[in-house]
Amino acid sequence: MASKIGNEESFDMILDNLAKGIGPAEKLAANLAGAEIFIQTMKPKIPESDHLRKGEKRHLRDSLVKDEKENGAVVVGFTADENKGYIGRFQNDGWTPKDKAGKTYPRVSGAHFWEATQREAKGKVQAAVAAALKAELAKKAGGGK
Repeated sequence: MASKIGNEESFDMILDNLAKGIGPAEKLAANLAGAEIFIQTMKPKIPESDHLRKGEKRHLRDSLVKDEKENGAVVVGFTADENKGYIGRFQNDGWTPKDKAGKTYPRVSGAHFWEATQREAKGKVQAAVAAALKAELAKKAGGGK
């Protein structure tokens, strides 16, 4: 049985690094990896028009953005430019059309692409986040570069 720890300073440094835990920078890297998987899964599900409406410069499908928060969180949504979030909500949830006189028409069903993406991407996003966190812990433990 060994009575002394070899490379004690190095071992202490590894323990100190691990004790610091995961900070906002590491959380951000992991959450960005998950957000990218979510976006890749959602893009093909978003309805795409073959033309741009008056004043538009890009389609809804090309308007997904990642909003990085100070605490390491990442929020995926549509850009506020050209009311894409507003349009995306109608496309996802559906709407009841009304004319200027207030007459309503049959409800237009939503595509529910957001919910479908959440169901489909759940395991993939979790795996991407876990892999990124594992890589960060390996760096802290001295196993990564």
